[in-house]
Amino acid sequence: MNHLNLVTKKTLFWILLLVAVIFLAACSDEQSTGEESPNKETEFAGGWPYATVPTGHYNMFVANAIDLKFYRELHQLPLATYNAVSDDYSALLADGWELSEDKKQLIVKLKDDVVWHSGTPFTAEDVRTTFLMYKLAGNPVWNYIDEVEVVNDQEVAFHIREETTMIYRYILRKPIVDTETYGAYATQVDELIEAGEEETSAKWQELVADFTNFRPETVNATGPYYLDPANVSQSHVELVKNESSFLADTVNFDKVVVYNGDVPDLTPLVLNKRIDYLTHQFPAASMETFAGAGYDTLELQGVDGLAMYFNAGKEPFDQVEVRQALAYVIDRDSIGEVALPGITRGTKYVSGMGDLMTETWIDPSKLIDYKVDLDQATELLETAGLTLEDGKWKKPDGSPFTLTIQAPATWTDAATAAAEVAQQLTAFGIDATFDGIDPLVRQSNINDGNFDVALSFFGTGQPHPFFAYETPLLVSNANAPKGLGYEMTQQTKEAGTVDLEQLLTESTRGWDEDAQKKIVEKIAYTVNETVPYLPIYSKWTQNITSDGLRTEWGGNDDLYLNSAGDDNFAIIKILNGDLKPID
Repeated sequence: MNHLNLVTKKTLFWILLLVAVIFLAACSDEQSTGEESPNKETEFAGGWPYATVPTGHYNMFVANAIDLKFYRELHQLPLATYNAVSDDYSALLADGWELSEDKKQLIVKLKDDVVWHSGTPFTAEDVRTTFLMYKLAGNPVWNYIDEVEVVNDQEVAFHIREETTMIYRYILRKPIVDTETYGAYATQVDELIEAGEEETSAKWQELVADFTNFRPETVNATGPYYLDPANVSQSHVELVKNESSFLADTVNFDKVVVYNGDVPDLTPLVLNKRIDYLTHQFPAASMETFAGAGYDTLELQGVDGLAMYFNAGKEPFDQVEVRQALAYVIDRDSIGEVALPGITRGTKYVSGMGDLMTETWIDPSKLIDYKVDLDQATELLETAGLTLEDGKWKKPDGSPFTLTIQAPATWTDAATAAAEVAQQLTAFGIDATFDGIDPLVRQSNINDGNFDVALSFFGTGQPHPFFAYETPLLVSNANAPKGLGYEMTQQTKEAGTVDLEQLLTESTRGWDEDAQKKIVEKIAYTVNETVPYLPIYSKWTQNITSDGLRTEWGGNDDLYLNSAGDDNFAIIKILNGDLKPID
């Protein structure tokens, strides 16, 4: 009897143990699938290449900042977002804005319930500090304002020096930083201004140099997420929920992960369904595979792309006839077909702008066409003093005319295009080779004049042509140590003597867009005739999204007509709560 009781007790023990194991396994399964667990973290995952410390840093006004492109607006909000279809702005840090009756001030009222991640209230002083940092960094917004006045904690007045239709964009779309981090430099800028120091003075340039080396240890945030340097690794950045943000209860993700890298680095993550949004341009075969895995594709109109930047600081690129000749040799249509089939398209116009913007702002019939014409190219090179001997071009000093074409080796379209350009030039008698470089040194090589020909960006998704010319002519040339070596004052047949730097400043002045178009025409015709850079192709971009797979993107499809680079719709949808994880 006692023996039977022992057996019964042992049996009962094992039965209870088995039930416990099954129960624990079920709990574990619930947690792994996330179907029932209320503590499951939700994340939105994207990608953007960035440099880590010590090259990368957290001074948001200096090259190599870990700002994460458009993802920055998730942690350091601008005053407002932009909608291209309605051509208007929606308030974020701002509560509203108005132009004074005399049109001499743009008065911005700020939200009164905003605090920084550090716990400090957000005030008008932070806005003023931000714009003083832009003054120190040489941002063109100061071509149009001459003072940022703190009216009170929730109101700031921008004093307009030059009227411009772009004043709203210049002011409302800049991410705002905090006085806690940058206030010491803002004070020094104030002191230099009060002392009457010009931006070209030795003291001003000394402060610029000091600021260039400034390396904040933290990144303060008003947005629904914050960037903690402890969450930055070589592989990814985790933007963690900022519970003190006024948007904390609006957004639907606990964190946003931004993976580091280009197409080769991110492809495996897409295949493993760990990505929600990418602007990177993948080969057609990869896109088909992604679609089969459940990813959605957004095709966006091409407004920008890649161009050949010529180093006019080197012979023989210093001669306009040589740059024109190369433009006649390059077959833009064929390169557009092969760079990324179905995505890239050869540029129709050589204006420095995208084709759609060209047709909107100028009369394109006045532009030199630069369709392939090898006879014309030959004539131009001979005019420049070059000679053709045994099928090879020689420079005036008798040395062979050879060149290298720099492009990031990991950018599939750029690498393919550079190789194709090299073949076309070599077939014409100019020995050209493709130099595949690390994408992180692309801009610094251009700035330092360390190139013959380099592929880099042209065009813009922003609504004014100024922004199409800003990077190639100002950032990569006039404001760079060496840059393109291209003189900003040019003698032209179409427009006479042209001061491009002055015209660029004037191109956004005034409230009359028709007057602006006349100035833009001079810029476009000058770029067309002197060819400091040759737009090769635009990208009809295909952004991949996990809509229906991992996420739901909601309505408001008008946002998809925004520029993905300048007014990113995914970021806006996260901020307004439209974008959410699938339950």
